[in-house]
Amino acid sequence: MKLLDAGCGFGHAMRAWGRYYMPRGELVGLDRDRKLLAQAARFCNNEGLGKAARFVTGDICSMPFEGNVFDVVLAHVVFCHLAEPEKALDEMIRVTRRGGCVAVFDNAWTGGSGSSWNNWNEPSVAERLAQDEVGIRMTAGRRAVGFGDWSVGCHLPSWMEARGLRNVGARANERVVWIAPPYRSPEQQTVLRNMKERLREKVRHRVDKSDVEQMRAGGLSRAKFDRNHKRSREHGRASRKAMKNGTAASAASYPFWCMWGFKP
Repeated sequence: MKLLDAGCGFGHAMRAWGRYYMPRGELVGLDRDRKLLAQAARFCNNEGLGKAARFVTGDICSMPFEGNVFDVVLAHVVFCHLAEPEKALDEMIRVTRRGGCVAVFDNAWTGGSGSSWNNWNEPSVAERLAQDEVGIRMTAGRRAVGFGDWSVGCHLPSWMEARGLRNVGARANERVVWIAPPYRSPEQQTVLRNMKERLREKVRHRVDKSDVEQMRAGGLSRAKFDRNHKRSREHGRASRKAMKNGTAASAASYPFWCMWGFKP
C-alpha cells in the first residue's frame, strides 16, 4: 500500500495514518517547503516510520508523479490556502490508482462565529453581528484576492462528485473542545494549558498590505476592522483574568470536514 500526503508540512497526517500501513506500507510526503520536509522526516524517524517514509519537493497543483501510483492520496488543511483548489483535486485524482481513495481534510468555515461560548465574553447582538460581518467579509476578500478559501470544505463533495469519484462521503468534526472548573479531567487540563500558552504569546497584529487587500476585496471598512480588533484584545484580557482566577469556562466546535471518494 502506498500513501501520499500532498502538502504534508510537518507530516502530521502521514504519521497519523502511517502506523496503520506498517510494516509493509510506503509513505510519501510532498511539500514545496524543504525545511518543513526536513522536520517531517525527523518526526517520522522519531516515531519509527523512517524506513517507510520518503519526501519529495513539489507543488500539489503540479505533482512530480506518474498517474495511477498511490492507493491513498490525502491533503490535510491544504486546500484552504490554495488559489486553485480544484486544480489540486485534479492532481490528487490523477496520481491515485483505480479503486484508490482520495481524501481531503479541511475547513468549512463561512465566516460566522460558529458554535462557541465562554463565560468571560458575552457580546450583545450588535457586537455579534459586527464580528460576523468582519469574518464573512474578510473570508470573501481572502478568496477574491487568491489567498485561499476558508469555506473550501463546503465545495469539495460536489467537486468530487462532478469528477466521477464513487461513494463520495463527508463527515464533520464532531469534537467539542471545552473546559469548566475545577478542570478535573486530563483532557480539560491539556486544553487549559494550551489556551494559557497561546495567551502568553505576545502577538502584536499590524495591519499589512495583505489585510488591506482583503478588506477592500470583501467590502470591509478599516474602521470596522479596527473596532473588531480592539474587541478581540479586550476579550483576550478578560480570558486571562478568568483563567488566573480559576473561573474560566468555554465550549466550542469547529467547522472542519473530512471528504473522500474512490477513483473508478
